[in-house]
Amino acid sequence: MARPARTRIVYLDHAPIVGGAEIVLLNLLDTLDRARFEPIVATAAFSPWLGALRDRAIETILLPFGRLNEADAAMPLHLASSALTLARWLRRRDVALLHTNTTRAHIVGSVAGALTRTPVVWTLHDDTLPIAWARRLARFPRRIIAVSKWLADWYAPAGVARKTIVIPNGISLQVAGDAPDARAELGVAPDTPLVVNVGRLVERKAPHLFVQAAQQVAAQMPSAYFILVGGPDELEPGQRPPAYLTQLERAVAASNLGDHLRLVGKRGDVACFFAAADLVVQCVIEPEGFGMVLLEAMRAGKPVIASRLGAAPEIVQEGVTGALVPPGDPTALASAIVALLQDKPRARALGIAGRARVESEFDLRVQVNKIEETYAQCLS
Repeated sequence: MARPARTRIVYLDHAPIVGGAEIVLLNLLDTLDRARFEPIVATAAFSPWLGALRDRAIETILLPFGRLNEADAAMPLHLASSALTLARWLRRRDVALLHTNTTRAHIVGSVAGALTRTPVVWTLHDDTLPIAWARRLARFPRRIIAVSKWLADWYAPAGVARKTIVIPNGISLQVAGDAPDARAELGVAPDTPLVVNVGRLVERKAPHLFVQAAQQVAAQMPSAYFILVGGPDELEPGQRPPAYLTQLERAVAASNLGDHLRLVGKRGDVACFFAAADLVVQCVIEPEGFGMVLLEAMRAGKPVIASRLGAAPEIVQEGVTGALVPPGDPTALASAIVALLQDKPRARALGIAGRARVESEFDLRVQVNKIEETYAQCLS
């Protein structure tokens, strides 16, 4: 069989939601050198990101992954079926490399790669792969990409350090033009303090802490506005809205902040809220392997306040590009917000430094070049 003109790579992602790992992979697919590489994506048949793949004219392989809310007893069957389906597909096509992007993908891809002798690369975006499983599967991938040093250190006890390379996520330095004016939409004057939180409305992202901090800030700065941008995860068939979402909506209604605190839902034009903000807050209560929201805010030249947790200290430089606060502490968060809102020259300087840091350390093109180099090393 004649080899294809381009190196064919299958990207494997369970993608039950379009989260940070999927956004990072879409950025990679958009930037990958298509003269050298031919990307194909293997994913679940029910995945909500299939539309984004179709828009990019990327070939897809549909696998029988189970849904997140299915019984644990069915999980091994779905994983085994997905691995065998993928292995059959790999045998029919001349695939040079299999790049896995989520926890279930690492398991399925490792098995399929072993069955077909296809080299495997993992990208670790979070800490959801149990250490014991990582230790058992460590012999399969040729390289493991960790998106932060914190994540590489987390998995070091699994015996994968010699295979692991840290390649931080990157972001395009350009933002699409003609963005709407979020302040005009919200009815917020240009000189009125505006604080924005962007993320999924799930408990570990802790938007409830943002609400609590907003109440404390408003007691000192009643003119300030607070905006929550994002929505809950996609519901699966038969799944009810999570109780947390109802609790959050009640907390917003009970805050007595009126239209000074708003939930605007999921938005495709989220960049306009970064542009409009005086500062951006990330208040997660569980460690994250990276945190793309922080890069998006810094790209927009905004100071950021983040939980001192996970990889955030690798992105946000305390006192240089923003502030780091103890996780789960709305009072500390409120104090940091007030300090920046009341010192506009300092906030402006932090934002400028954040933009410069994105340009020097988190350029998407640099990230993709390093990944392409990793592919070459695995295939040499």
